[in-house]
Amino acid sequence: MAEQQTVTISCPQCASPFSFREGDRNAPCPSCGTSLAVSGEAGISRFWIEERTDLAQARANARRAVAAAGGDPRVVERLRFEGGELCFLPFWRLRGHAAGWLWTERETVVREEVYDENGMKMVREVRGPNERATESVMVAVDYSSPACDVSRFGLRGIAVASAVLPLQGMDFALVSQRGTVFDPVKGPDEVRREAVAQARARGGGKGVLRSTGRLSLCGERLALISYPVWSLTFARGERLYPVTIDGVNGRVLAGRLPGAARLTVLRPLLSVTLLVFAFTVHHLLGAAGAVGFLGWLASNGGLSTERLAAWFFALVERRGEVDLG
Repeated sequence: MAEQQTVTISCPQCASPFSFREGDRNAPCPSCGTSLAVSGEAGISRFWIEERTDLAQARANARRAVAAAGGDPRVVERLRFEGGELCFLPFWRLRGHAAGWLWTERETVVREEVYDENGMKMVREVRGPNERATESVMVAVDYSSPACDVSRFGLRGIAVASAVLPLQGMDFALVSQRGTVFDPVKGPDEVRREAVAQARARGGGKGVLRSTGRLSLCGERLALISYPVWSLTFARGERLYPVTIDGVNGRVLAGRLPGAARLTVLRPLLSVTLLVFAFTVHHLLGAAGAVGFLGWLASNGGLSTERLAAWFFALVERRGEVDLG
């Protein structure tokens, strides 16, 4: 194994010299105590955001979310909790400006005066000729994008969160003790292209039919931020229900839990009683009742052996699942 090198720099806060080992992500100044984030040659700093919601709160928030979504909280209370894991998901955050030129073609509206058959003047708006223009563009960029596939977690971006929450220099040993740290897959060049494309789409204003141009990033500040998310698993029988909770504000991001269940004992008893009574009055009345009942079933969910069995023998009816997030 290659021996780690020691690097000596000056503290930007107090100008005192101090040393740190190769591979360190943050280093406190021994003179003034300032914690400094150490970035590599690419100039990309890495931070993490501390969770503010613990496992017990995340579980309680998941159960409350079902009631808020119209589900039956009594059903959810009987779910088995299979476990939870704190995941630190990587997100790119790019700030700066996109500068360059933009050519646009936009539609215009012309107001013209017309007279009706009574001689009354009216003003109407009609589409005018398309306008083409080339303009200089300077667009502020604050772009956030997942650094790996986080679609199952329901979290798309953290630009606003990372702007108001305190960021801490990444310490892999410390963060790994708190949860699972996901590695980035998307590279910084792809993030830059996405940020420029978003800035280009914002340029030109309303009514743009076509646009093209060349924009470049300037004053770029690129960082990789690990954001906490709770991944919970509930079970009912053999069915598993995953739910993800925001580790900072406790909001349910995504998930699905079972809905309410209701007893249907009276339904088959009443149906059989009415059919038997109709047949005792007259066999034609009973036959008409049976045909009417089968026709009603066919128009409300379809007529099949499984449908008839569910109607007469299923004593508990499960309603649809509740989508969260």
